[in-house]
Amino acid sequence: MSKPPKIDRKELNRPDEFLQQGRHVLELMAGYQTQILSGIATIAVIAAGAYFYSWKMDSKNEQGWKEFAQVMKSSETERWDRFKKLAEDYSSVALGQFVAVQLADHYFDEAKKLLEKDPKSSSSSSALSIEWYSNALKYSKLSPNEKGVLLINRAGAYELVQKWDEAMNDYAESAKIGFEGKPIALLGQARVYEVKKDSAKAIETYEKISADFLNTEYGKIAKSYLRRLKSPLFGESKS
Repeated sequence: MSKPPKIDRKELNRPDEFLQQGRHVLELMAGYQTQILSGIATIAVIAAGAYFYSWKMDSKNEQGWKEFAQVMKSSETERWDRFKKLAEDYSSVALGQFVAVQLADHYFDEAKKLLEKDPKSSSSSSALSIEWYSNALKYSKLSPNEKGVLLINRAGAYELVQKWDEAMNDYAESAKIGFEGKPIALLGQARVYEVKKDSAKAIETYEKISADFLNTEYGKIAKSYLRRLKSPLFGESKS
């Protein structure tokens, strides 16, 4: 049989103080319990809200893909106008971003074809391409690769209408992203430097590509352009 707990005689001589301390401890525990329960309730509300939002977005995206399948059955000319509405209606989900890229690529290809025939006639298609690449870039869940490629493509569309500063900004932003297309972005930068008659910057960029991407196709291309820029014949042709 265990012995009863020992009680300090001093505490028995001060029963009010002893009870007061016990009451204080219980009040503290009750306060902590209230805070813990309040925190749990807040977390539960946030989790439920996040789940509902995710479910809502997934449902919307699924509905969008069903409409996309129907649009794909329409004629070529009708399809692009219907794609525009689809991209706008579903801009907050992945389907909207996908359709925006389809539109941007379509107008970019159209602008390049028109450029070969009549440079002036390609400007409207280039503008539409830039607009839809910009819309696609607004999507919040882009991966680094997706964002990098879209920036490169939009830079190419800017080049078609000779907006060199805008193209340079997109190539530079793309090059900052750690993704597989970085050397393409750097080659784009170097090309724009050449167009802007900044040979020193172009050479510097080509040298960086040839050093950072040694023994790759990008490095070989950069070395080829370097030889051309540093050739005395190239200097004479410019003059």
